[in-house]
Amino acid sequence: QEQREQKVLDVMFLCDEWKSSKGGLSTFNREFAINLAEATTGSMKIHCYVSNSDDQDREDAEQHGVNLITARSVPGSADPLECLKFPPSKLPKPHLVIGHGRKLGSPAYSLDLGKYKESATAAEDTIEENEEKHKMEIELCKAADAVVAVGSRLQQKYSRRLLNVEVKIITPGIFGKFSSESKLAVDRSVVKNFNVSMFGRATFEDLSLKGYDLIANAIGSLGKNFELTFVGSSPGEQRKVEQWFLDNTCINRNQLTIRRYCSEQEELKVMFYQSDLVALPSRTEGFGLVALEAISAGIPVLVSDESGIAEALQKVEGGNTVIVGSGEDKDEWARRIREMYEESAEEREANAVKLRENYRKVYSWKAECERFKGLIGNLIITGVAVGSLVITVKCESLMILEELWTDYSSGHLGEVVQNCFVTEKILKELNLAELRLKTTIDIEEYNACKTFFEKDALRGW
Repeated sequence: QEQREQKVLDVMFLCDEWKSSKGGLSTFNREFAINLAEATTGSMKIHCYVSNSDDQDREDAEQHGVNLITARSVPGSADPLECLKFPPSKLPKPHLVIGHGRKLGSPAYSLDLGKYKESATAAEDTIEENEEKHKMEIELCKAADAVVAVGSRLQQKYSRRLLNVEVKIITPGIFGKFSSESKLAVDRSVVKNFNVSMFGRATFEDLSLKGYDLIANAIGSLGKNFELTFVGSSPGEQRKVEQWFLDNTCINRNQLTIRRYCSEQEELKVMFYQSDLVALPSRTEGFGLVALEAISAGIPVLVSDESGIAEALQKVEGGNTVIVGSGEDKDEWARRIREMYEESAEEREANAVKLRENYRKVYSWKAECERFKGLIGNLIITGVAVGSLVITVKCESLMILEELWTDYSSGHLGEVVQNCFVTEKILKELNLAELRLKTTIDIEEYNACKTFFEKDALRGW
């Protein structure tokens, strides 16, 4: 038996920052921490261990019920996340550590606590580099007490590669920082051209993998009334990124605008509202958090069917209308972009807001965090008192033995025992808030019984 007392658990996220200036991953971690804090008030204390923060960050986190802990820098280290490998003096022994992917999963393991969540969101890299990174992720997953993927696409990917490991899933809800109503709007009576925006970091190895050429070719074929804005160039690299588009696609220079990577949330929101459409054309994408950011902001989107967000949208009313199949076909992208263009601005906005609300109905942070809370509860046992209850079952045949073993292996036997023996009356008599029974059948006894029946086939028949 396991008795669980009401005890506040310390759950610590590892984050590179709090303010979400580094894109979708930072936004996801922040929103997840905030919503988990709200869902676990009184039972868990949520901490974020960050590599750097300022007074504004700490105040904002506190307002959302999250305790921000800033790591001490490591002298002589060029890795900004190296400091996260050392436990904070303010919280040296949290009950659970939550890392994310390669960068934040490794520090979680280095804390030597063994309990963390790993959920990759990055797309595939170049083949050789990706193979090495993927090996690192798999090693981290094997070392973890629980593996949780962001979205069903990544859940399927890691379930195939992690044998005998149950990969859980969390699908992010609407991002609160983007969903607040805004007065920002383009004057459509003045602006005539249709602007499509793409957001992402411009590493040249990934430009094709992200499908940026598909949209550029589509815009080029649609003519001068269509424009493309790419947000994601490194400082000083705008001209090189522009040249890549001009060399590898049919887009004209006067249709193309290259902007540096945006590190400020408010600036990113402004860029969203300057767009008629946000496109996620990736040839492969683990999830596609930037598309969810745009959906959260109520901006029209088109997403590749080779993305995790597309799989999530298939369960949302109206979600299929923004998914582009035949992802390799620039003509299909051009057709779908033109369809959006032919709608009125008011119609596009109404459809985008409706999609956001429908998404919120299917994937709520509250429900996702409640499920994650249950996962944490299964990982952490507090206030344990161990005893034993031996149940003798009369087993007269090999058939009965095998049925009993099958029920035990599937977990059904444990459920039956739990329901039969843990009643309200028992809990009241023992003065327990909760009682968990762990049912076991000794495998040596099972094998001995099986051998006995096989030797004497006539017994019990």
